[in-house]
Amino acid sequence: MSDVSTESVGNRKARRHGAAAVEFAVIAPLFLLMLAGIIEFGQVFRIEHALSTASRRGARAAMLMGADSKTVKKDVSDLVVSLIGVEPEDVTVVVAVEGKETTDVSDADQGDEILVTVSVPYSEAGLGFFATFFSDATLSSNCLFEHE
Repeated sequence: MSDVSTESVGNRKARRHGAAAVEFAVIAPLFLLMLAGIIEFGQVFRIEHALSTASRRGARAAMLMGADSKTVKKDVSDLVVSLIGVEPEDVTVVVAVEGKETTDVSDADQGDEILVTVSVPYSEAGLGFFATFFSDATLSSNCLFEHE
């Protein structure tokens, strides 16, 4: 009688190990996909934070007397390149005074709104599978200050 009970316990353990392997095979791809998504969202937040920092610094520089749009654009582009690691030609910087991109910040009057917008294609800034999957996406940030 003891032989039968020992044998049935061994069979149950063997079947349970097989069930665990099947459960792992079903759950593992979903878990890895979720983990990759979490990492990718972290990348997006990192890039967005860098763009926000660059646009804020550009707007602060543009609002001061003696600033010009060309210098502000170059400084913002250089900052984005150093923070994110993209090529300078991938960074787009737009400086607008009172909503007009054609006006140079050196021509702005006191109280005029200066908007600095910086953007970069996600396919160039991101890493991993999702960067190529969302290749048409563009990440951007802007900051608005009044000219002093």
